[in-house]
Amino acid sequence: MSRPGGRVAILGAGMAGLSAAWRLSEPGWRDRFDSITVYQRGWRLGGKAASSRGEHGRIEEHGLHVWLGSYENAFWLLRQCYAELDRAATDPQAPIRTWDQAIVASDNLGLADRAQDDWSVWLGRFARNRELPGEPEGTGRELTVVGFLRRALQLVLDFTDSMGEPAAVGLVLSTSPDPPAHIRSVEVVRRGATAVLAALADPPPRRAESGLVDRILNAIRVALDYDHRPDHKRAWLLLSLLTATVRGLIADNLVTDPRGFRAINDEDFGDWILRHGAHPDVLEFPLVRGLYDMVFGYRDGDRSRRAFAAGLAVLWTGNLLFQYKGALFWKMTAGMGDVVIAPLYQVLRRRGVTFEFFHRVDALHLDAANQAIDAITMGRQLRLADGVDHYEPLVMVRGLPVFPNAPVAGQLNRDAETSWLESHFDKRDDAETRVLRRGTDFDHVVLAVSLGMMDVVAGELIADRPEWREMTTKVRTVATQAFQIWLRPDEATLGWRHPGVTTSGYVAPFDTWASMPQTLWAEDWPDDDRPGAVAYFCGALRTPPNTTEDNLEYVRRCESQVSADAVRYLDNHLRLYFPRASTERGFAWHLLAGVDGRRGADALATQHVSVNIDPSDRYVQSVPGSDRYRLRPDESGYDNLVLAGDWTDCGMNAGCIEAAVMSGFQAANALLGRHRYHRIRGFYIP
Repeated sequence: MSRPGGRVAILGAGMAGLSAAWRLSEPGWRDRFDSITVYQRGWRLGGKAASSRGEHGRIEEHGLHVWLGSYENAFWLLRQCYAELDRAATDPQAPIRTWDQAIVASDNLGLADRAQDDWSVWLGRFARNRELPGEPEGTGRELTVVGFLRRALQLVLDFTDSMGEPAAVGLVLSTSPDPPAHIRSVEVVRRGATAVLAALADPPPRRAESGLVDRILNAIRVALDYDHRPDHKRAWLLLSLLTATVRGLIADNLVTDPRGFRAINDEDFGDWILRHGAHPDVLEFPLVRGLYDMVFGYRDGDRSRRAFAAGLAVLWTGNLLFQYKGALFWKMTAGMGDVVIAPLYQVLRRRGVTFEFFHRVDALHLDAANQAIDAITMGRQLRLADGVDHYEPLVMVRGLPVFPNAPVAGQLNRDAETSWLESHFDKRDDAETRVLRRGTDFDHVVLAVSLGMMDVVAGELIADRPEWREMTTKVRTVATQAFQIWLRPDEATLGWRHPGVTTSGYVAPFDTWASMPQTLWAEDWPDDDRPGAVAYFCGALRTPPNTTEDNLEYVRRCESQVSADAVRYLDNHLRLYFPRASTERGFAWHLLAGVDGRRGADALATQHVSVNIDPSDRYVQSVPGSDRYRLRPDESGYDNLVLAGDWTDCGMNAGCIEAAVMSGFQAANALLGRHRYHRIRGFYIP
């Protein structure tokens, strides 16, 4: 006898699909559903969060994966997964047995700052607190506009208090009755900042208030050595940025607007702060550039076309700075595929969830009434070997179950395996076309593929409903690029003395860098070529979606472009971080582990480069005006279809792990007949 819920097909095994599977398969799920099946293209799980192991067991990521301390839902999932996995009992020899061994606090944030032709790194350490993200009994905290205002005003006060500290901006205190000018300037800043707060907190008519605030800010700027002291300039720009943000939230009535932060999502953040009085230099302030870089906020990767919705930018910044638990950043101690995706897979398999690897979704088909998904066409990319019941994707490296960077040998049909390695995703080499039927293979569908795939798989839905057409044209994606290098000397030897830092705001196209030495223990390098440092770089890739070129030519052109840009970056710009890895001829290529005497592009080919141009790999952006076109997980418009992905209207409408997890949970809630926000921690946008 069939269960009330029937069969569930989850299409795509990124974090959204896995999160939906997690909630749907909670204890007692067999009383509700006959089966839960996850269909995944290729041999590994994780989507844009996937990682795998290459030569010498090296970790090869899709890009840079760093979690924020405000990711309450993602941390809750991770902690629940490790508790259920219980490696202390089931795998006591595993080097990572608990969630806090899998991911560790990281305090340091660096922002690249430019003065004329000189670059420097502005380092900031954010104090840890006693809280931990994802506590089992926690509920999360919604960041409201009022809450943001309170914290932003306090940040201004904290900033003015720090102005007298010598370490802060190079100023000193004096007991002289006639202190020098730079001491008087501190008092001017303190009094001026207090006056700014007073004007903002109890504003007279808007025009007069604006003039008063601007006069105070200009007086503070005169008191500082703005043009010659980078630290003074940063201090003043921070005050200008915060003042414009607070003034904008008040002037645009976000405190009382029921839409909250959404009310300003039709405007770009940079344009919005300029409209509310920020100095034009604020757009080049490291914090603002870093914000755009970290969300790949450029249309088609073009840095001259910045695009980040203002409301979401304020919300995201507020969560980053004011809502973190434990630490600002958390970094994984191995690959994300190793410490997040593989454990989720292991627990879901143990719960009875079925995984069908090598199944590429090609099309969803509507029934005659256009009310439900009636069939799903898939390409089965290859067959398993005779006698193999199911594909097991994990192998062991240094005691950890991990995903390799190619299908595991011995489980696949030999002819198909050879074809796979040669052609990868070429449809012409599929083993067969498979059609799933409603009522036979599935009753409910969770569509958890990336937004970039919608034109490919959801053509009938896009043709049928205008809201699908609007979503797929208004919500945008961008290609990204990343590379990793392993160096034999450690960071101190290379000239960098801040291990574990994450920096952004540097030169394009690899504007973001992360120091990742905490992962090296998990790799399996030979003793005579063991690296002492590993560095991850990423950025937006300037290329529109491919609509005209032959796909193979497009891929080759983009790969060549990324390789050439990475070589130029290493030759010309790495000295900011690793000055002792640079020579008069450029980068010291011989310092790379595994390079074997090669230089330039040939040497880079021995490292790891990720060119993320496949439609499923493109990053989902939060461009101005797009928020209203996102569909909620429960509003596909079809009776048996729910949606999961960071492209949905899930409450944290940005391309990140937290959004994917929230969306997956909400999709599951819809199938379970629960409220959309049932057991969602801190739904952020009303």
